[in-house]
Amino acid sequence: MAAISGKRRMGDGYEPHVDDVDGRLIYSLPVDSGHVSLSFEYEIEAGDLAVLLNDIYRRAVLHWVRHTKLQRTIIGTAEKISQADFRALLSEILHSPIDNVERLIQAVNREHNIHLQYYIGLDLAQAR
Repeated sequence: MAAISGKRRMGDGYEPHVDDVDGRLIYSLPVDSGHVSLSFEYEIEAGDLAVLLNDIYRRAVLHWVRHTKLQRTIIGTAEKISQADFRALLSEILHSPIDNVERLIQAVNREHNIHLQYYIGLDLAQAR
């Protein structure tokens, strides 16, 4: 995807970040799979950004759930993720009760044979 230029609202370097581009908030997530490196971009709302800035745990969960699912699209084992798909997952991670978030993590762990808590813990440790 094309590089976005705008005012950075969240994130630094090679991590998920949010840019304000002409009044639109764009969540960008770089994803690697083997030798392929892509960046995925989705529009978010101001309320989403507020949660991302104020809740480090949910921010980390979004990062690693999205990364895991998007990585599967790169290697061709999953369908592309639409804006509507992203919106639904964003709502579940950022705006639902924490028990729902924990159930989602467990479902992704089972579906992708991964232990997301490890990666989420890395983000949390780096944020301290």
